Amino acid sequence: MIPLNKIKNIWQKFPFEAVVWLSALAYFAIMDPGAENHFTICPLGAFGFDHCPGCGLGRSISLIFHGRLRASFQMHPLGLLAIIILSYRAFMLIYNTFKTKID
Repeated sequence: MIPLNKIKNIWQKFPFEAVVWLSALAYFAIMDPGAENHFTICPLGAFGFDHCPGCGLGRSISLIFHGRLRASFQMHPLGLLAIIILSYRAFMLIYNTFKTKID
């Protein structure tokens, strides 16, 4: 059994950035990609612009998680690449944090 102080030490060293990326991917996995109203952090959308190079990326990722690959590619062609990059980044952050011996 792992001592409580060691668990606390692991939690304190856990990379916050990895939590952010994994939480975002989890959100995209459970969100409804067909919903009319969706949350956006796009600054161009907030200012009323109709087109942004990143628009549709979140829905594209969500469509992949729902098994709709063709619709995902039509929404934004970089959805799958975004999943791969974010997953890899989160994995490497966690791996690099815990590959060294935790005191």
